[in-house]
Amino acid sequence: MSRSARQKLDDDNSHRIEKTQRRILPECLQFNRERSMPIASIFGTRGFFVFSSEQSYDKFKETNFKFNVLDADGVGVPLFHIVRNYNVLGHFTGSSPDFQIYKYVLQKLQDPPLYSECQVISKDKLFRLCKIPYCEIYSHLSFFETKYDFFYPSRTQPFKRYQVVKQNNFRDLDAYLNGMQKHWHVKFYSDHYRLTYLHEEGHGSSSEKQIDRPDFVIGHYTKKFSNILPRSISKCSSVIIGEQSPPDYLGITSVPELTEAFACQGALIHYLEHIEDKRKRRR
Repeated sequence: MSRSARQKLDDDNSHRIEKTQRRILPECLQFNRERSMPIASIFGTRGFFVFSSEQSYDKFKETNFKFNVLDADGVGVPLFHIVRNYNVLGHFTGSSPDFQIYKYVLQKLQDPPLYSECQVISKDKLFRLCKIPYCEIYSHLSFFETKYDFFYPSRTQPFKRYQVVKQNNFRDLDAYLNGMQKHWHVKFYSDHYRLTYLHEEGHGSSSEKQIDRPDFVIGHYTKKFSNILPRSISKCSSVIIGEQSPPDYLGITSVPELTEAFACQGALIHYLEHIEDKRKRRR
C-alpha cells in the first residue's frame, strides 16, 4: 500500500466510533451506529447551533428558520443553541451560568406548551417548534483547574453527577456523568478531541493516567469538516457520537438522552476553543 493510500485510510478511520458488545462496558456504551452532529454559526446570531445530523443541517441551510411545513421527525431544525452569558455580577456571585444551552422541541399543535419559558419559533397546521431553556453550565476556577457543572433545570430526575474538569494551561478535559468517567483528549496543535471511556474507577485526574493507551473511543469533536470560507450559515465543527438507535433517526425527536449529554459537552468544547482563538487573535 502506498504512503498516500495508507494516510487516507488512517484519516478515514480517525473519526470512527468503536462498536462492541463487551460486557465489561456499560450497556449504554454498546453502540450500533455513530451520529455526526454539526455545530454551526448563523450570521447576525449570537452563539452556536448544534444539529442532530448532517441531513438535518443540510436541510436547515435551505430554510434558516423560515418553515412552511415542519418535518414530523424534526429534520431541518437545530437541536441546541448555546450562548455565553456576560452577566459579570452573576458570574462573581455564582448566581448566573457562564453558558446557557437552549433546546428546540417539536410538539403537536394541540399539545400544551412544555414550560412557562417556552418560545414558539414556528408552527404549521400540525406541529409547533418551541425553544426552551435546557442546560446551564457554571464554571468554578481554582489555581489548578476549572470545573464546569452542568445543571438541567427542567429534568425531573437530575444526573447523579455531571461535571467537566479542565486542568489550567491544558486543553484536555475529564468528564463525569452518572458514575462514568470519560476523557476528552486533544494532541498539541490539533483541533481533534477524542472522547474515551476510562476503565479505571475513581475520580482522579486523567493527567495522572496513561492517556495514550488505546481506550474505548465513544466520540469525537473535530473541525475537519468545517467550512473554510465564511457564509451566512457556516459549519464550524462537528461532534461525532456513538449511540444505540436505528440509522434513520436523523431529526431532533429521536436523539437519545446520552447523546444529548455528550453533544452539550461538545458544544462547550467548541465555545472554549472559540474563546481561545479570539484571545490569540488579539495578541
